[in-house]
Amino acid sequence: MCDCEIVVRRARAADEGARSELVRLGFATHRKDAFLLFFFQELTLQICVLAGAVLFIFCGVSVAGCAMLLPATAAGVALAVHVAHLAAADKQVQNMRKEMMGFVAELRGPLFINPEKVSPPIVVETELEQTKPSKSVHSQVVGSVSVSEFWGPRRSGWLHALVVHPQWSRRGIGRALVAAAKTQSVRDGLESLECVASELQPNARALLHSAGWEVRGAYHRRLCGAALTLLLAHLGTDLPHA
Repeated sequence: MCDCEIVVRRARAADEGARSELVRLGFATHRKDAFLLFFFQELTLQICVLAGAVLFIFCGVSVAGCAMLLPATAAGVALAVHVAHLAAADKQVQNMRKEMMGFVAELRGPLFINPEKVSPPIVVETELEQTKPSKSVHSQVVGSVSVSEFWGPRRSGWLHALVVHPQWSRRGIGRALVAAAKTQSVRDGLESLECVASELQPNARALLHSAGWEVRGAYHRRLCGAALTLLLAHLGTDLPHA
């Protein structure tokens, strides 16, 4: 029998540190996919081949020496991805601090819980019901989402910084966080919720699609001119009147 639960509630100021760490952890989980995506881009391979040809023909570097360009390029791409993700995570944390509303998923239960052996129920607390766990109950923030103001023709919210701790993913936590944000947005009189998900975030896109969000458009973000881009999808959902 599970003696723990996951409580979805409004974020508090005291949650900022845990939420920031979750956002950074979320970006870290995408580094491998980002590395593979950018390393096998045509531009990256072209630069590697061109540099090898120049070194071999004009500098007299041996074939073995030229072959070292491959791991060197891989190291360069890995470093660039690492630095870019650190910067992106810091930007998301800054945006989170300016949110209109935020929600967290808080795991409450014993200090030591094996995520592989338990399936805690997910409980959604309203603002009136919110209570802090007793000192005898261990709590840990395992999910977070933010809604900020979205500039557009309608009064809309921008959903971002949706992240679930990898150990607790695929438990319905992300769906519960999005649902809580949507419910509160309706109460606050917002007309729609919008967000962007990149090709490195297929799970987030699948979650929003299954929750009824529609693709409003797609575009390529230029990272290095037109030769190196990242595909982004703009998703949104219209909200009913409260």
